[in-house]
Formats: sequence, C-alpha cells, structure tokens
Amino acid sequence: MKRLLAARSLFFWRRKQVEEFEDLYAHPEIRAMHLSDLREVLKIEREIYDFPWPRRAFEDCLRLGHHCILVSGPTTRIRGYGVMEIGRTQAHICNLSVARTLHRKGVGRVVMTALLNAAHQKGMRLAYLEVRPSNDGAQAFYRALGFHHARTKRNYYRSALGFEDAWVFERKISSIDPHSK
Repeated sequence: MKRLLAARSLFFWRRKQVEEFEDLYAHPEIRAMHLSDLREVLKIEREIYDFPWPRRAFEDCLRLGHHCILVSGPTTRIRGYGVMEIGRTQAHICNLSVARTLHRKGVGRVVMTALLNAAHQKGMRLAYLEVRPSNDGAQAFYRALGFHHARTKRNYYRSALGFEDAWVFERKISSIDPHSK
C-alpha cells in the first residue's frame, strides 16, 4: 500500500511538473528583474554554478541600467534570467541562466530570444558572450543560435584548479530572429 501511495504521489508530482513546463512554453512571462527578485535569482545561480555571481554583481547591473530580465510561466516561479550590457553598437550578454531542472527544455532559448530582441530594438549590430571551453552544452546551444567562436580571453573564469580561459562567442544582430546568422 505504501508503494502504491508513493507511486501515486510521484505521478501527481510529475503531472504538476509537466503542466508547469507547458505553461512556461505556451505563455512565458518575460519581465524586468528587480532587487526583490534577487533571492530567487541567487538560489538558481548557486544551484548551477561552482562560482556563482554574488548578490552585489546583480545589484550593480540593476543600478547601472543593464538589461536584466526574468522568465517564468503564469503559475511558476522564476525559471531563468539574463543580464545584458548595452554598448554603442554591441550587446554583451553577461549572464544567461536557467534553473537546473529546466536545462535543455527551451527556457534558455526564450531568455536569449528576449535579449536579442532587446538588443535589436536598441540598434545593436553585434551580440557577444563568454563561455567556458569545458562547457560543451552551452557552446552547442550558442552555436545553434548563430553564435561562433571569435577569440579567447585568458584566465577569465575561476575554477577548482585556478582559472580557465573563456571563449568569446559572437553573432551579428541583423534581425530579431535568433535562428538567423
């Protein structure tokens, strides 16, 4: 009987998860990040990174007027976020993160599309970001969105062994379609 109850409980939990995913994809809510969101943002940040951004980094980005957004579904908490610095002609995507349970489920694409749309609307011609050479999944994601490896920054990321290089990926912003190159 206990096994039956446990299986039923797991079934309803999984069903709720599927409904949340469907809500998120059918009706993603994209909005500006606020200081009051940082508790949830930092929870995700700490969950997915060995060396997460500190609260102060997010506070500084908000204070400086960087383009900081969140993605959630109508009935869900924050599921992903992005931080982008707008320059004269280039947009620097400083942070794009998704809750671990939603990796490879399209949330990152929603965040990136929103960032690229904002960059396009602000007249940016190029978007760039840094990625770890050891992060094959992120590289594949960015390449699928039209980014390519442009250069390397030496000793950019902290790592368990000291520091790791960063590969700078970039793409032209010629349209708001994240699939165009």
